[in-house]
Amino acid sequence: MTKIHILLVLSIFLLYSCYSREQTEASFIQVESLLEEHPDSALQLLQTLPTLQELSHKESARYALLLARATDKCEKSLLPCDSLLNLALRYYDDDEKERAVALLYKGRLEIEINSPKEAITHLQEALTILKDYPKEIEIKRHTLSSLGNTYYRTSFFEEAIKAYRELYKYCITDKDKYIALNDISSYYCMTDNKDSTITIQHKALEYAIASKDSSMIAIAKLNLSVYYDEFEELDSALYHAYSALQWFPSGKIPGNYYGNLGTLLFEKGDNLDSAIYYLNKNIENTTDITGKAAALLSLYDVEKERGNYKAASDYLEKHIAIQDSLSSTEQSTEIQQLINKYNIKIHIREEQIKEQHRLQLIITLFIFCCLLIILFYQYHLNKRKRIQLIYQQNLKQTQYKLSSMQTIIEDNQSIISLLQEEQRNLKQDQANKIDEIQERECTIERLRQEKDELRNWLFTQSDIYKRIIALSKQEVSDRKAMKVLTNTELKKLQKTIFEIYADYISHLQKKYPKLTEEDILYLCLNEAKLQPLTIALCFGYNNTHPINQRKLRIKEKMKDEEM
Repeated sequence: MTKIHILLVLSIFLLYSCYSREQTEASFIQVESLLEEHPDSALQLLQTLPTLQELSHKESARYALLLARATDKCEKSLLPCDSLLNLALRYYDDDEKERAVALLYKGRLEIEINSPKEAITHLQEALTILKDYPKEIEIKRHTLSSLGNTYYRTSFFEEAIKAYRELYKYCITDKDKYIALNDISSYYCMTDNKDSTITIQHKALEYAIASKDSSMIAIAKLNLSVYYDEFEELDSALYHAYSALQWFPSGKIPGNYYGNLGTLLFEKGDNLDSAIYYLNKNIENTTDITGKAAALLSLYDVEKERGNYKAASDYLEKHIAIQDSLSSTEQSTEIQQLINKYNIKIHIREEQIKEQHRLQLIITLFIFCCLLIILFYQYHLNKRKRIQLIYQQNLKQTQYKLSSMQTIIEDNQSIISLLQEEQRNLKQDQANKIDEIQERECTIERLRQEKDELRNWLFTQSDIYKRIIALSKQEVSDRKAMKVLTNTELKKLQKTIFEIYADYISHLQKKYPKLTEEDILYLCLNEAKLQPLTIALCFGYNNTHPINQRKLRIKEKMKDEEM
């Protein structure tokens, strides 16, 4: 696979991941908008989202909270959310409000599976976190309600009333105040405080009426009926029992409302036929097994009171059968809890394996990227070495040519000397020799020019020459801002020049020994046909004035030597 293919695959993978994350985020936002008014639709939408294996840790934790909220609002069992809530608790820190939400629903789940101790622990921790979030009133209200109810069921009544009173402080709507007062009145009833029980329950009824919710009004009146019965005020209890049935929403089955009225009529003893009628209606219309069992037991009492022992026996047998069924259901629930615990362990193991795979993938990608970087660096390093090798070869070839030309020049000079000697000795051949000398001198001059051109060409191939040309092309308005060669670059230039123009420098040193190395460097740069300003930049100047002075001093030195 080529580098382009690898980059293309990685790009497609990243684009797909980004698109998937955007789709998931949009679904989460839609779920949150549906939770309050249409929790069933929110729950259905959550079930269409990708599996946990396709979600990140953050998305999985958020999914867990949304699923628990939707399930709770739909009044369904929270058991399927257990492993997800554990995942959320592992993800969120101890001081995050999302952890408080996870603890709330984890506590309600523990209540569902009859683990009050664990439920209280989770709910108390949630309240501790919420102290740092005073604006999260709704979460705190739900937490206090669940905690108070758990205290109440476990007979910690004093702790329960503290939670209920704290809950009432955070109630804003009539519905919330009704719920809180219902809980408070149940506490006073349990502690046998008649006046407080009735007074607070009537106040709860007022809030139910203010909310215009017929279901809450019916429940409030049913509670009043039960409380009046508890304090042996049967007339008031019957009045509110009838009233509760009148307020009960149409289209729904009253169920236990009939059972309560039938039981009260039996206790009153005025109309046993009506009691039997309402108790039978309770059995026919209720889906509550416990309520049905209670109605059967009340019918047993009624028929026994009337002396109808056969019918009483039938009702008692049905009551016992339901009790046996409830016992079987409890065992089934325990088995379901074991299954859920097993599923939780399996899910945790899957998450651990998934995390290991992610880590392995990250390590593999990291190693792959490192290899790509190494290969890229090695490629450029080899390329640079090849260019350097070619330059060295060209340098050797040029130096060889220069050496050959110098040899030819020296040979021709020797020949000229011989010819000149013969010219003095052989005047008769003077004319021919003069022609030959001129021809040889022309050859020397031509070779010198070629040598100078070749030498200048070799200089143009060096890195330092390219640097000089780059400096000469500066376009600045202020000369003082112009860049010049550094001392290191100047030394590199001097070394390069002295290598390439070695023969020319040797000639100058023999002929003009007073010339310094800088003088010779200037003459070589001038020989290379560089502009005065360019030469000035080489010596670290941004104008030609110092170069012109140097030129005059060199001429004076050369003139003195010639004299």
